Amino acid sequence: MEWNQDAKDLLEELLKPIPVFVRPMAKKKIETFILDGVEGAVTKDDVVKGYIVASPGDMQERAVKLLKAKGIDLSPFEALLEQVK
Repeated sequence: MEWNQDAKDLLEELLKPIPVFVRPMAKKKIETFILDGVEGAVTKDDVVKGYIVASPGDMQERAVKLLKAKGIDLSPFEALLEQVK
C-alpha cells in the first residue's frame, strides 16, 4: 500500500499526544481501519477516517479536538462521527 506523504505526516502528528508505550498499538489500529477501506494511495482523509474510527468512545472528544486544532475540516466526516458515538 502506497502512502501519500501528507497522510504519513498527519498520522505521525496525530500519534504524538498518545503515550509512547501505547503508540505502536494505536498506530496499528488506525492503519488497520485505513487499509480495510482504501484502494490506491492512502490520503489525509483516509487517515482522518481511520483516526476517528480507531479512537475509543471515551476518547472521541479529544480526537475531534485534536483534528480541529490541526485545521482539519470535519464536516465531510459528520456522519462517521455520529456512527461512532
